[in-house]
Parts: sequence; C-alpha cells; structure tokens
Amino acid sequence: MNKKLKKLIEDEENTMAKINELQAHLKEIKTARKQEEDSEIIRSVRARKLGARDLLTLLEGIQEGRIVIEPVPEEDSEDDEMNKESKDHKTTGAKDAPESEESVE
Repeated sequence: MNKKLKKLIEDEENTMAKINELQAHLKEIKTARKQEEDSEIIRSVRARKLGARDLLTLLEGIQEGRIVIEPVPEEDSEDDEMNKESKDHKTTGAKDAPESEESVE
C-alpha cells in the first residue's frame, strides 16, 4: 500500500475516533445541563414555600396549560445599552435651528 493512502486511512480513523469522543462529551454536557435546569426548577418551586395542596394545584395548572410561565428577558448587553444611549442623545438639525419667520406681503 502506498504511503499517501495509508496516511489517509489513518487520518480517517483518527478523525472518526475524535468525533466519537466529542459526541460522548456532548452527550455528557447535555445531561449535565438538563440536570442543572431541573435543579433550578426545583429551587424555584421550593422558594415559593407552597403547601402540598397549593403545590399540586400549581403543577396541575402548568401541566394543563391554565398557568402560563413567561420567560424573563435577559439583561441587555453593553452593545445594546450603548445603542440605546446613542439613540436617546441623537438630535436633528431642525430641532436645534431657530425657526425663521418670513413675512408674506
């Protein structure tokens, strides 16, 4: 077998091995993320300090769609804040210029 073909086969095998490792790593990350999200949900519900019946009513309402949970918008990034400030400070020349009074005779 020639050297170039042998090298290509080895590269392919190495790449496949790396892909498999990365897929396994991605699966672990997704599992950890889901566990963290679940923990956050549990902390949020427990923070409400509801009694057993109230908790059951809340969970049933969520599952049946009677209670809608709206996402809280994340904080604006620095770029967004800078854009807002520049929009607030923009003025047009017409506002700054004095109005002229022309008489029509």
